[in-house]
Amino acid sequence: MDGDVETLYENQLWKNRVEGHQRAANTTKSRAEAVKTGRHMAKARRSVHIVRTEDGAVASRDDYRTSRRGVSLPLE
Repeated sequence: MDGDVETLYENQLWKNRVEGHQRAANTTKSRAEAVKTGRHMAKARRSVHIVRTEDGAVASRDDYRTSRRGVSLPLE
């Protein structure tokens, strides 16, 4: 969905990208730091945070659209 925040691994860096945008909002070498930053971005945007593994599979999906607490969604 446009506007959701996606944490992904690309070119040996972890990145957070808002879906619908070409460029990453930020990059880091640490997966944990990228996930933390992506979660904060999703909370602020009231959107879904999708975390991918290094090979691109969906590792988790959390919904912050109705609550800053987050609700786990099924992996699609």
